[in-house]
Amino acid sequence: MNRFYLFSVILALLIGCTSAPHAPELPKGWRQLNVGPFKITVPPDWKFEDPGQQEDSFVGQITGPNLMLSFDCSSMGYANHLDDEDAKTHNFKIDTNGNYITKTIWPKITGKGMTGIFIHSRSSNFDFQMNGYDLSAKDERSALIAFKTITFNK
Repeated sequence: MNRFYLFSVILALLIGCTSAPHAPELPKGWRQLNVGPFKITVPPDWKFEDPGQQEDSFVGQITGPNLMLSFDCSSMGYANHLDDEDAKTHNFKIDTNGNYITKTIWPKITGKGMTGIFIHSRSSNFDFQMNGYDLSAKDERSALIAFKTITFNK
């Protein structure tokens, strides 16, 4: 292997590892919902339903033709941590950045279990969770993409 080729490979790897993260590719027609304390980008037939402010949390639902994703946004750390699901039946992915620790969960067998996200602040009691159950393959893929678009309004 020549030195130039080896140098090129190493340089490409270094550039790839240091690149800033980018937003996921969104399917055509998706739109952003501004849901009070957060924003999320969703398919065009999904909508926000506001059951209202609880004493210590902002709760609600994102609904579509065949799905319901419930959420809880709490400044006091009361959102569900999604710890009740078993690793034998679910996939888990943990990510961190300077501000948040994020856990994403989805069933190993599509349509049989929870698809959700839990986000916890690294500097306060703020946390957020959103989840649905027994989603179709299409809705599971859409939910996992939508989860990656969540941003919090300051």
